[in-house]
Amino acid sequence: MNQRRYDIDALRSIAMFLLIFYHLGISFTSLARQTLFIQNKRVVDGIWPLLNLMNSWRIPLVFLIAGVALRLSFRKRTRIQIFKERSKILILPWVFGTLVFSSSSAYIVGRFYDYWFLDEISDAVFFALEYEGLHLWFLTNIFIYCLVLIPILNFISKENFIASLLSKPGGVFLFSLPIIAEGHLLNLSRFRTETYGDYYSEYALTDHGFVLGFLWFFIGIILTSQGDAFWESSVKNWKLHLALGMTSYFYRWLNNFLEDYALDNRLIAFESFNFIFALLGIAAVYLNKDSPQLTYYKTAVYPVYIVHLPVQMAVMYFFAGINIHPIIKFPIALFLICFLSLTIYHAIKNIKPLRPLFGLRNQ
Repeated sequence: MNQRRYDIDALRSIAMFLLIFYHLGISFTSLARQTLFIQNKRVVDGIWPLLNLMNSWRIPLVFLIAGVALRLSFRKRTRIQIFKERSKILILPWVFGTLVFSSSSAYIVGRFYDYWFLDEISDAVFFALEYEGLHLWFLTNIFIYCLVLIPILNFISKENFIASLLSKPGGVFLFSLPIIAEGHLLNLSRFRTETYGDYYSEYALTDHGFVLGFLWFFIGIILTSQGDAFWESSVKNWKLHLALGMTSYFYRWLNNFLEDYALDNRLIAFESFNFIFALLGIAAVYLNKDSPQLTYYKTAVYPVYIVHLPVQMAVMYFFAGINIHPIIKFPIALFLICFLSLTIYHAIKNIKPLRPLFGLRNQ
């Protein structure tokens, strides 16, 4: 438990990059306009199988990693210190990011589509605040989870019988039960078939997203508290998790993600669980080592994510109408978004007053 988990640093960087990739993918689909993304001239809904491969686990993984990170921080900090730290890296970037980057993203989209309710930057600010920071919505969720769980960290972050359970064959699947149960409740309460794909992936600003995020955040704390038993279980079982996750995904893909059981949120929840634990295992085996690249990206990825959305909208504002095949345009746009976002990061990273606004610590 005293060793730094470089694999978690790597997974956090990968998860944030995949969110950027996913957001750009939305701009190439028919859902772009209704989700307030600038739509490419040539719509390619054929990208949905790739996006759906990530849909079940992309946001839950972020919440799990946040829980793991909170528990790892508890090794060297008191509860008061953790709370102050989390307030700085969650609330300040949310406020600043919403006022500056989420608002500018909404404004650019409003100009592109000529939306009357986003004609002025002040309108865009109120719009971004109303929708909890747009792409930064999950920061407020994590902060609420911290408010609830930090006061009782002493009680919930102890190694117990779960460690021995994890060492038994199939023991880790006990933690799939609350995730599947939440999927079952989602079936009962808000099961919808009229939208493309599935409701399970609608995490932002929904009760489902809030409850599911809390479950994964809490699971991250509990499992990390079990010491080596958790990491050894991940290393031992990742191939099984990957096989189960891919089996579920291919079943849904063969049924167009829309038919019969392929849209059942319990199946999607189990798929999500297995993909997440497969990623944890793969990262533990192959990524749990320090490197200059990891040191760079684990620091850069959070501010890059904060700024990327208006950068994406600005790139697509000028790029969407250009008649280039999407297979060529997509990687060019992705490169430009990452390059420009990293440029902004390099412009602010050495300015001490700005660092906390982007979630960076001042040493």
